[in-house]
Amino acid sequence: MNKKKITDEEILDFVRDNLVLDKDDNGNVEIKGVHCSIRGDVDGDVCGHVGGDVAGHVGGNVGGNVCGNVCVHVGGDVGGDVYGDVGGSAKGS
Repeated sequence: MNKKKITDEEILDFVRDNLVLDKDDNGNVEIKGVHCSIRGDVDGDVCGHVGGDVAGHVGGNVGGNVCGNVCVHVGGDVGGDVYGDVGGSAKGS
């Protein structure tokens, strides 16, 4: 695999084009918006709208609407409450 070093200018351009940054009330920098795909793990909370697919494990709660399919692996579970309509079948105990 041929990995090329990312230049400081490329990093700044990427941040400028894809991230919305702001400071909270304590002066800490926060990411307020992400306008690109994430091809890795997110180890913090997402407190906003996700306009694309989540193709991995969600280890916390989903506190909003899921407007697409919820696909679990064979033998997987939905381990919480479902508020609203389920458009497919629910099988299990």
